[in-house]
Amino acid sequence: MKILFCKNSFAGPISGADEIVVSYALELKAAGHSPSVLLVHPPVKDDPMVTRLRAAGVPLSALASTTFSASLAAGRKLAIRAMRLFKPGSLLIRSNSRKLVFNLLERYHDACCEYLKRHRPDVVHVMTPDPGAVMLIRAAHAVGVPVVYQEAGTPFHPPGFEEVYERFVAVLPLCTEVAVLSPSLAREMTRAVPHVTKPYVLPLICSNLAPPGAAPPSKSSNGNGSVRFGFAARLEHLKGPLQFVEGFRITHRAHPSVEMKVAGEGSQRDDIVRAIRRLGLEGKSRLVGTYTTPAGRSRFMQETDVFVLPSLTEGTPNAIIEAMAHARPVIAAEVGGIPDLVTEDVGILFPPGDTDALGAAMTRLATDPELRLKMGQAARKRYEQLFTPHAVLPLLVNFYHHVISGHNGGHNGNSALPEVTHPWAEGD
Repeated sequence: MKILFCKNSFAGPISGADEIVVSYALELKAAGHSPSVLLVHPPVKDDPMVTRLRAAGVPLSALASTTFSASLAAGRKLAIRAMRLFKPGSLLIRSNSRKLVFNLLERYHDACCEYLKRHRPDVVHVMTPDPGAVMLIRAAHAVGVPVVYQEAGTPFHPPGFEEVYERFVAVLPLCTEVAVLSPSLAREMTRAVPHVTKPYVLPLICSNLAPPGAAPPSKSSNGNGSVRFGFAARLEHLKGPLQFVEGFRITHRAHPSVEMKVAGEGSQRDDIVRAIRRLGLEGKSRLVGTYTTPAGRSRFMQETDVFVLPSLTEGTPNAIIEAMAHARPVIAAEVGGIPDLVTEDVGILFPPGDTDALGAAMTRLATDPELRLKMGQAARKRYEQLFTPHAVLPLLVNFYHHVISGHNGGHNGNSALPEVTHPWAEGD
């Protein structure tokens, strides 16, 4: 099969939607299919996602010129600056800027149609609800190629993007199918977008970053007897990095030997540094920046004992699945699709924004090595059931054949489809 993955752009390190696209493409390529990637905006030089795609021989193309993309990025910076300077008019500036971007990207509709006519993919798979996705879906529909949209997060979240979703939802009827990442997100999609009555569940694929049968260390990961808590995400408000610091403070007060390690970059980095200094936690904290390779990701998880993600809104975070692959117990906010991942045997959920509950959960795991071991083993088992290529790829391949068959009136010419046994498969 020829599957064309489409996005507006690669958003940089620690982008869940980018990781989904690249993981799907690499596993499909390894299985003998013909995936390729089309972006509206060209990627930046030395983008790690591009490096991985090229190493596997997955073609990547872009519609817009680097000049256009740079101009659009410069305009976005000016709009952000204007919103900061003129706060009373920030909503109007944001709304007008988004309308302008939608209109500008529609200019690439014809170029996208020509690309699709030239390459004739069997399926177009679009990710993330942005102006580029609107244009890509319309172009695929116009050319007559079956198009699927996959929601990588929670519909109409995060707050402030409602206007974008309202415009985006208008093109969903042009899609052959709509997919989400977990059963909870399927229910949320149906609630938020009533005309999408039966979205498909297509889980993430997280390649085996740790050896089969991996288990959490029987002692601390750093060898000095202390328990290390890890956080890996964009350092932005909605990911909860400051809540992580506060939860660590509570735990450190009761157990001074604990440590924390933070991976990621973002607008709250300076706030995090100041909070760590104010709380006197410099000797217990490490900010390691963003990991950009699977090896770096694996090394980070191996050097932590418990993974923590206090997000205020989420889909199904890659970082949690990576922690599960490394047999690490998880503490996470009970939002989005996280409850589908983190069951009570795998980790501890807490109400979003409740730093006291977060601190209590961290303290509990800091003091109970047997519970950490037991939860880590359960996490690894759940990862193997839900997110390995072996578990997900048959489901993904069957989904594409279903889309092609529906588009061709029920005739896809392939009766030898892989058996699907995934727990989240339809009817299971």
